[in-house]
Amino acid sequence: MKRQKETPKKITQGEAYDIILNRIPRGLFYLQEGAQWTGIDNRTGNAWAENFPTREMCLAWLAH
Repeated sequence: MKRQKETPKKITQGEAYDIILNRIPRGLFYLQEGAQWTGIDNRTGNAWAENFPTREMCLAWLAH
């Protein structure tokens, strides 16, 4: 079965903290912190997070 493409949602630092701490809601998220972009992949409830220098790199990682 093919997985549906999700559109990453832009969130705040507070929302990111809650997602990482509580593992909900599930989905793809990103935020800007200064000059850095952070992507959070919480599709499986593991809240994988990575930092990137550009928004484009962040969104490309989330699209993997």
